[in-house]
Amino acid sequence: MIRNYRSVKNVAAVLGCACLLTVTARAVESPTRAVESGKSEKVSGTIQGRDGETLRVKEDSNSVVVVDLTQDTKVQMKQGLFRGKKGMEVTALVPGLRVTAEGKGNDQGQLVASKVSFDQNSYKASRSIDTRVSPLEGRAGQLENRAGQLESKATQLESRAGQLESKATQLETKTGELANQQQQTQQQVTQVKGEADQANQGVTNVNNRVNTLDDYDQKLAATVYFSTGSARLSTEAKKDLADLVQKTKDLKGYVVEVAGFTDTTGKRALNEELSDRRANAVVRYLEENDVPLRRILTPAGLADSHSVADNKTRDGRKMNRRVEVKVFVNKALEGGTSAMNTPQQTPQAQAPAQAQ
Repeated sequence: MIRNYRSVKNVAAVLGCACLLTVTARAVESPTRAVESGKSEKVSGTIQGRDGETLRVKEDSNSVVVVDLTQDTKVQMKQGLFRGKKGMEVTALVPGLRVTAEGKGNDQGQLVASKVSFDQNSYKASRSIDTRVSPLEGRAGQLENRAGQLESKATQLESRAGQLESKATQLETKTGELANQQQQTQQQVTQVKGEADQANQGVTNVNNRVNTLDDYDQKLAATVYFSTGSARLSTEAKKDLADLVQKTKDLKGYVVEVAGFTDTTGKRALNEELSDRRANAVVRYLEENDVPLRRILTPAGLADSHSVADNKTRDGRKMNRRVEVKVFVNKALEGGTSAMNTPQQTPQAQAPAQAQ
């Protein structure tokens, strides 16, 4: 009997230690640095992630500063020694871009930016990367907070296991009540083990979601077409975009990628400018129809670099004068989203019935 009680004590102690070691083994790669409230500061570094109106800027010291964007924040691109600075939209602030943010700290330790500037060369380099960064860094902070709560729960379980060990020692001196109290202690140990298993499973689930923050699924897609030399949206194009906007209302944590293209007619430089205009026309339509600008990645004009049909034929050139719109949802935040389960067919399959 006494040996059984000692086994109960050992099991409880081991379970408590296992819970504590499992939770504390998880580490955050880059520490977040708080900015003193009311203090003016300039922060330079690379955008690690973006979630709506907040940026996570990773400094050269490997610390991360959260930068809060407001309606008064000026976004500027340095164009050279004699060309000055060019005002830019907040959509230009994409992950991978090296920026300098100036402003003051708030009560949350964030830097409320009055100005964010970046170099033209860094901007071009960041646009050339096919990024799938979701505006979800704030969600990662919530998940880290949840991991901390689970760690606290594991500590409580360790303390409870210690209480059980003390109680088992007392049971050794109570031979008259030994059998009954042994049964009660065994039930309590079983309960602690179940709670410990649940805590460990919760930690595993949290870390799995953190590890998939950069893993996106394409949920929606639409392709609209243009007349030769035109960047004007047709009635049919607006209808297709309106359908896409309606479907995004059921999505959470999504981003929109917009890419414009041309056929091979005309000079390369003119085609690049035309493809930019087509992409921007689609972005304007999406913004005017309640798609938040923070959800839209910087539109790209790719000229005739990705033809989907033969430019030697009339029908082929119709298919190449297009803008592709794709909607991506992060797997970690997708959860029970009941939006479209299958992306729409891309334009490689067949030509549009009324391409302009």
